[in-house]
Amino acid sequence: MKDILKATLLIFVLFSCKPVSAQVKFAHPERIRYDGSCMTIDGKDLFIYSAAFHYFRCPEELWKERFRQIKEAGFNTVETYVPWNWHERSMPAGLDDTSKFDFSDLKRWLKMAQEEFGFYTIVRPGPFICAEYSGGGYPRWLAKFRPESTEEFWLRSADLQHIRWSLHWYDAVCSALADEQITRKPIGDKGIILIQIENEYNHHGCEGKEELLKALYRSVRKSGMDIPVFTCLTNECRNSQDPELSQVFDSDNYYVGLSSTPDCAYRMADLRRTQPGALGFVTELQGGWFSLVTGRLSEDHYSDERHFKALGLMSILGGASGINYYMFFGGTHFAGWGARGMTTTYDYNAAIRENGALGAKYFEAKAIGGFIRAFESQLVRSEGGPCTIEKAPENLFGGVRVAVDGTRFIFLHNTDPKNPVKGKARLIPGKLNRPVAPMFNINQDGQKVLISMAETTGRDSLAVEPIEVSYDLPALGTKVLVIPAGKTPEQGEWWPQEQMRPLRPSRQPSPVRIASAQKKEDAFAKADWKLLPQLVSLSDLGVNDFRYSLYRAHVQLTPQQIVDEHFLLFNMFTRDIVSVLVNGKQAKRLFPDKADAQSWTTRNCFERIRSDEYDNRFDVSGLLKQGDNEILVVYENLGHAHGYVPMEELAGIRQAGLSITETALTHPLEWEYAPDAAGVTNGWNLPQFIPKDWQSVTLDINGEIPRKGNGVQPKGEPDGLFTWYRIEFELPEQEPDVWTPWLARINASGNGYMWLNGQNIGRHWEAGPQREFFLPECWLHFGAKKNVLVMGLRQTARGAKLRAMEIAPYQDTSEIRCHPGR
Repeated sequence: MKDILKATLLIFVLFSCKPVSAQVKFAHPERIRYDGSCMTIDGKDLFIYSAAFHYFRCPEELWKERFRQIKEAGFNTVETYVPWNWHERSMPAGLDDTSKFDFSDLKRWLKMAQEEFGFYTIVRPGPFICAEYSGGGYPRWLAKFRPESTEEFWLRSADLQHIRWSLHWYDAVCSALADEQITRKPIGDKGIILIQIENEYNHHGCEGKEELLKALYRSVRKSGMDIPVFTCLTNECRNSQDPELSQVFDSDNYYVGLSSTPDCAYRMADLRRTQPGALGFVTELQGGWFSLVTGRLSEDHYSDERHFKALGLMSILGGASGINYYMFFGGTHFAGWGARGMTTTYDYNAAIRENGALGAKYFEAKAIGGFIRAFESQLVRSEGGPCTIEKAPENLFGGVRVAVDGTRFIFLHNTDPKNPVKGKARLIPGKLNRPVAPMFNINQDGQKVLISMAETTGRDSLAVEPIEVSYDLPALGTKVLVIPAGKTPEQGEWWPQEQMRPLRPSRQPSPVRIASAQKKEDAFAKADWKLLPQLVSLSDLGVNDFRYSLYRAHVQLTPQQIVDEHFLLFNMFTRDIVSVLVNGKQAKRLFPDKADAQSWTTRNCFERIRSDEYDNRFDVSGLLKQGDNEILVVYENLGHAHGYVPMEELAGIRQAGLSITETALTHPLEWEYAPDAAGVTNGWNLPQFIPKDWQSVTLDINGEIPRKGNGVQPKGEPDGLFTWYRIEFELPEQEPDVWTPWLARINASGNGYMWLNGQNIGRHWEAGPQREFFLPECWLHFGAKKNVLVMGLRQTARGAKLRAMEIAPYQDTSEIRCHPGR
């Protein structure tokens, strides 16, 4: 008992040379403020337990269900990025034109989160958000205002023109958000508690970062936002002494290897030490990983539920009083809004899967939520961190935190992902066991980025008597022994506690195998053609999304020109793909040789495309004729890259025509343009369309359809440019209180879009690995009413062949849900 009393009394700070923090000014400290321990709202200390959920990756009809799931997991906060390009889709007339902004869906999302479900909210408006999202949040049209004299990367820079446009966005979005702040709500009501400026600025190299950061901060304040401001991985703000940047606290993002979760504890302790005046907050705590075209699906990523649990608890061991799991619900890139090279699915292997099913991580999150709720007041002002463990194997990691009331929290983690560990160990609180190996974050390219750590002494902020505990941890297991004040370790209790899984129905509905489809080539003549006196970017033509567009040229040729001009060259605004018919016949592609889905990390993403560079080249020998010739072009917008040079390039064809050489354009042509494929213009993608003179094609109903994989698409032959398929199917009535999510499993060649009952559900990339596509239940019909699934596919070297399809329930995901509203 004497040792226990000493443990409760010997909590003290050993650092005599901590960095000195500038004083943070709070507009309404009685409503919201923070200190070196935690956030305090309406006089109560808060552990920010937050879930990332992007409103723009989920049908609005499903928001309520996702909020319910997040609430039931024990979260008190939800976080979202706010993408500029989502809210200002059309190019404004100038900096002062705010008429193109539309924040209505964001406001509805915030109101639902705050008023219906009682969440605090966190908003992150960039302007760069990364997020594997189109342009990293920047509008495509913004590249039009890039100064021609700029040689360096312009976006995210301190260039005055970029700052002006960033303020155009910030002034608008902050003004729209101002009324949703917690400081404008009655006491007890929820609202926005944090706003982030910029994003992971350490990973971007440019001069004068402080100038952009200060401009964004001023805009936040000028627009009436008076809540705390933060950023993440931005050294310019970490314990800054600048009068403005000192009012912005820095946070961290943790993406680490399977056995590297102890790094979270070390890095959080370092953040707390180097920024003593602010809470320890993890803006992005790894909830999984994204998937790339030709890569692997998120479900195959190493980040499992054990890793997920360890990330959270190790962050708390290091002193976090706020964590935001990114992503907690990933969602879908509907209508092609994912960045170039991203799959349609943004499942992320998150706790709540793309289809709404609860993964294994969900129940670990719920268990951690229970732990936080039970000990919130003790945890947020506790002291301690990682420490030396004696009499233990090398793979046993841990530390101690002690609350003001004397409650001791013993964190233990087994870093071995294959073998359990069991025994007795002696923890030496206050003796800091610093890592020997370097620590890394994993960036958006999957590469390791070295994390620098501040030099420290060999002790942390806690000195208590050694603690001996018995432990039994599964492979990669993590537990916390909670020892109340005045109790022995043997009288403590292990947390987090096991959570119940949902009930499963005895059987799932049967899949629906599709036996036939209707097929038709795009009727190019019926497109909405407009003559272009001069080729301009798609943004100049009012197109800032990712649709398929058409170009057409008619040219009169002499016999000599037919012989000489056997090259067709395209100078592009960015490295997209075009496919060509010359007088109704396929033109032979010379470059690029593989016109499939191009990842944003390929095809010279570090080099700006030149005005004399012909990035799509064709051999038209034998296709031209004397007199009138027709050249038809389908333009495939591969998506807006979220990094490097393609992020600040416009889209479209800059110059095109025939040539006597492959390296220079000798005969520019006059072009017509149609903003959409003719099928879209004429409503072929809509369920009410009645197809006439479409061909009925038989699909394979016996062979197995691969559920994922690269290069497993059928090998057809190209016989056109753009092909349409229409499929009709019926689904059984839903059983009361039984929820079943549905998918379309497709084996087809060709790239394009899919529409479910008129709703664009995303891209089909023939290359893979995605072969299953989420069919949101809010857009499906159940019972006698037919469903219509339409595919519009640009033909590749393998044509556009639909071999097989089935509409099926996701495997082992049905749940019995006995609650109102379903």
